Amino acid sequence: MTGIWSFIGVGLLVWVGYDLYAGYTLLWDTIYRDEDPVGYWLILGLWFILAISCFVPWSANREQ
Repeated sequence: MTGIWSFIGVGLLVWVGYDLYAGYTLLWDTIYRDEDPVGYWLILGLWFILAISCFVPWSANREQ
């Protein structure tokens, strides 16, 4: 894990953890798990995938 992206990934994982605890998430509006469960889980999945992608080396020219 190098660079700023690892810190962004950790921050997003903390965000996902807090959203799981709190029962709501934010995109452009507050989405509550009880009111819109499909939207809640889709957005939470988006944040999780984005967080995991911060730890994946995407460069084809990386040093070996």
